[in-house]
Formats: sequence, structure tokens, C-alpha cells
Amino acid sequence: MTECPHTWTQGRPGEKGSWCHDCGVKVLEVETRTCEGCEHCKAVFAGSVCKKHLMAVSPGMLVTFKIANGTCWQAKTPNVK
Repeated sequence: MTECPHTWTQGRPGEKGSWCHDCGVKVLEVETRTCEGCEHCKAVFAGSVCKKHLMAVSPGMLVTFKIANGTCWQAKTPNVK
């Protein structure tokens, strides 16, 4: 599958993700796992940040990602002492 070259996407009632307005291909998906379980999520005094995207996130946030690129979510590695 090739990546859609268009930039205008729109959601559909009752469905998660976004579809290309021009060709109808689903291009964005919503992650089913919360950011707080991701390796990139780091708790800070005022909330949480995503170390991969350098942005503020809420722990219960579900990231939206381009299907062609895949999700950025990675399981946290356990702290071994």
C-alpha cells in the first residue's frame, strides 16, 4: 500500500481515525494503549511529556498516528534493581 499524497483528512461518525477527503483511504489511526504505558512518556512535576515528540501529553491520552508510519508506542521497560 502506498501512502496517500493528499493532506485533507476527516473523521467519520462512530469510527476512530481519519480518512483522506480526496481518495477515501484511511490514513490516520488512534492507538488503543494510553501514553502512560509508553516508554516515551515521562512524568514531570506539572504532568507528562512525550520524549519522542517533545510535547505535553496527558497520561490517559491515545495518540493518533499515520498508518503508513505505524505507531510510536513502545512498552515501558521494567525498572530492574
